[in-house]
Amino acid sequence: MEAQEEYSNSIRTYKLRGARITHSQEAAIERHWQRFGVEIGDEAIDLHTLFPELKHVVLEIGTGMGEATAEMAAADPTIGIVALEIHRPGIGSLLWRIDQAEVENVRIIHDDVMLVLPEKILDGSIDEIRIYFPDPWPKLRHHKRRLLQGDFLNLLAKKLRTGGLLHIATDWQPYADWIAERLDQVPEFSGGVVPRPANRTFTRFEKQGLDKEHQVTDFHYFKK
Repeated sequence: MEAQEEYSNSIRTYKLRGARITHSQEAAIERHWQRFGVEIGDEAIDLHTLFPELKHVVLEIGTGMGEATAEMAAADPTIGIVALEIHRPGIGSLLWRIDQAEVENVRIIHDDVMLVLPEKILDGSIDEIRIYFPDPWPKLRHHKRRLLQGDFLNLLAKKLRTGGLLHIATDWQPYADWIAERLDQVPEFSGGVVPRPANRTFTRFEKQGLDKEHQVTDFHYFKK
């Protein structure tokens, strides 16, 4: 995929699921966005400035309805999680969940990763990037829409600090094979398949995959 396609909305890498927002989700945004939301301006930011008291900051790309994000943040208050999500209902759901759990170590960016990551986040500033169950776009004609390929993988390496972790999980084995093949071609990364990490909470998409007897694959790749 050409960089121009990767960094624009000309090719959408996500599907609009559950676009209708509920009253409780909208109310959560109205009540809590000012507290947890991050407004992106013209200058690139260092995500560590959002959690000045914490040493490890995670960028989670695509949080769904936020169940796993809220649980992982509550389980480890020593890390800061920046959730980057495009869908407004998911933003509302996550805000409701972190408020209910009295979680303080989450911040949220409501935008498209293709618009935020290239120019709005400082290079070499992220300790960990999490991408859990991205859309596999299983049909051959849709493979160009897959997030994890081409210049986007080089971009992830550019944003991670040296020694930083890229953690990916998928329940679609053909996509897992695709991911491994492409990441192994990025010289800045080393790693591969790992056993399911204990700190990764089960997501709704993972449970749906397991119900269909899909195999779940976790990858850990480290920035050299």
